[in-house]
Amino acid sequence: MKFEVGKAAPVAAVLLIAAGFSTGCATIASGTNQNVSFDSEPEGATVRVAGKVIGQTPVSARLDKKNDQTVSFEMEGYRTVSKSLATKTDPWFFGNIIIGGLFGSTTDFASGAIYEYSPDQYFVTLPPVGSAGILDKNQSLERFVVVTYGELRSAAATSRPTDDESFSNLLAALEINAANTDRVTELAHTLLDHSNPVDGANAVTARF
Repeated sequence: MKFEVGKAAPVAAVLLIAAGFSTGCATIASGTNQNVSFDSEPEGATVRVAGKVIGQTPVSARLDKKNDQTVSFEMEGYRTVSKSLATKTDPWFFGNIIIGGLFGSTTDFASGAIYEYSPDQYFVTLPPVGSAGILDKNQSLERFVVVTYGELRSAAATSRPTDDESFSNLLAALEINAANTDRVTELAHTLLDHSNPVDGANAVTARF
């Protein structure tokens, strides 16, 4: 069988694309594992995901994409904190259904590539043993900043960050008047200066 030179490349491209669809778009585009970061206050807590130790905070690990997994933070003298790892459907999965058909989407289900961890960074404050588990003001602020960090930084990059609800709530918690443009700008710059949520949260509580 012969291929004309001008037709060989398009045919090869079609075969390559077809092979990709047969194995699942999300599997190829996003992979079957994802890097997730964990941190705690205080640092040094043992992190377990689905019962398996992955290290001590601060730590990052590539986790297989699975739904309904639980992470726990353990440290002597402190109460263990556990939470579910939140996942959402990888947007590539929908493209796979439309273009790749049922076979490709089934592959994504089997491999776990249908899921992605969102958020992919987790921060907890460990309450000491015997405490009521109530966070002080700084701990509450740190947790709020970490959880809403993406929204806060997006707002901080705009000309009117005070229009954002999360940014306005942070101003109120820090007792900063929204009309005080110097302090608002200082807060925005603090958030933009730190890409890591935990570092940003620490900087905010230290400066304000």
